[in-house]
Amino acid sequence: MPIAVSLMAGISVSERWATDWAVMLLPTSVVLLAVCLSGRWPRWQTAGIWLLAAALGMMWGTARRQQLAVEWPKEPVGMQVVVVSEPTVKERTVVADVVMAGSGRKIRCRMARDAASERIGIGDRLAVRTRVKQPHEWRSGHFSYQQYMQCHGFSGEAFAGSGQWRVCAASLAGLPMTERVRLKALLVRHSLLGNYRRWGLSGDEYGVIAAMTVGDKSRLSEQLKDTYAKAGASHVLALSGLHLMMIYAVISLMVGWWRFRTVSQVAIVLAMWAFAFVAGLPPSVVRSAFMISVYALMSLGYRERMSLNTLAFTAIVMLVVNPLALYDVGFQLSFMAVLAIVLLNPLLGRLIAPHVLQRHRWLSALWGTTTVSVAAQAGTAPLVAYHFGALPTYFLLSSYIVIPAVTLMLYLTLASVVTGWWTSLQQVLVVALTTIASWTNRLLESIARLPYSSVEGISLSTLQLVLCYVMLGALWTLLTLTVDRKNGEQR
Repeated sequence: MPIAVSLMAGISVSERWATDWAVMLLPTSVVLLAVCLSGRWPRWQTAGIWLLAAALGMMWGTARRQQLAVEWPKEPVGMQVVVVSEPTVKERTVVADVVMAGSGRKIRCRMARDAASERIGIGDRLAVRTRVKQPHEWRSGHFSYQQYMQCHGFSGEAFAGSGQWRVCAASLAGLPMTERVRLKALLVRHSLLGNYRRWGLSGDEYGVIAAMTVGDKSRLSEQLKDTYAKAGASHVLALSGLHLMMIYAVISLMVGWWRFRTVSQVAIVLAMWAFAFVAGLPPSVVRSAFMISVYALMSLGYRERMSLNTLAFTAIVMLVVNPLALYDVGFQLSFMAVLAIVLLNPLLGRLIAPHVLQRHRWLSALWGTTTVSVAAQAGTAPLVAYHFGALPTYFLLSSYIVIPAVTLMLYLTLASVVTGWWTSLQQVLVVALTTIASWTNRLLESIARLPYSSVEGISLSTLQLVLCYVMLGALWTLLTLTVDRKNGEQR
């Protein structure tokens, strides 16, 4: 964990200390040499490793920013691009993420809304002639639009009028291999979304099911997002460990009977990553898929599978691949939620004697949901207040509703997909799916309307955010000592 924290600190410092990444080569090499020669002094060597991780974080963060900082021509340029996201239709424009063929640079393109632009779909190849600019800066509280664009890999943004683009013959030529694989997976998601529409799903029900099952949030209305946020259930609209663990359980039941355990676990890992690609590889899904992969593979050796080391290793790998993911709100919330669950959930679980939980299974299930929800909320509450300026107060009540609802919706969606050959059964499953989604939205809307459902107007500085987590650390230490003393007295 200290190495992961040092790496994060280095990436954070690189934002404020702008320099060429090559300048860091010499001091980083000196630190590396010092670490290699300090074997006789373990403490100094450990400090050197932390310093080395911070230096590497500075190098990677600076290099990534320099890679995205493109000097675009001031006059319009012609280029061929491939649409790599579900286009979002707004009042006057159609917004889509595109990748330039040849260079592989990612651009957010806004096109004037008309009959032609409304027909654009994921995977379409376009010939565009327009002016590309660096993402503009726009701030609201602690949110920086330019930083958001950087951490998602955008090199620029452009606007194309009605006569500045045309559709070309579909082809993925000129795209990087990883982008081709990702795009083909997104085309699978597009096909699944087409199935949802053919089933008759529409409105808020369609938006919720699409978000919870394949990670497409383009059809979520602002009112629905606000309802889930005030009810403390917005996390279920973003695919995360909750969703992937449910899928992991289903796949485990399907292949768990295999005689060769190694083959079954590898199959599970491949299936999890296939789903991650279909979901578009958001940071929360990548983190969850990586941790579940470690969980599955370590189970072959019957070792401890979920630990701080697993979480730290996952964070290090993700930040090495994309150091600017550190600034993604989803990454931050996902990391802190899992960290809090790993640290707090075992302590909270022991507040009720194990023999009581074993005697009452319903209490065990209810208490498990309660402790996980409280732990995750405690870990993410300071970040939620810092980024969004509000805190939900009925999150625990919402958890008792959304966790069973999400479980049922995921299973019913999967059952509806695999029973396409049996139309009558599929229709029954779709009706049940729509009903659950509709009732979930209504119940959460009722919770959001309760008095003081959300504490608004919170303003935290970065220092106050750090102090909140220092206080949480102190509370965790006190709770650990209390539980350990209680267990010692019982023995």
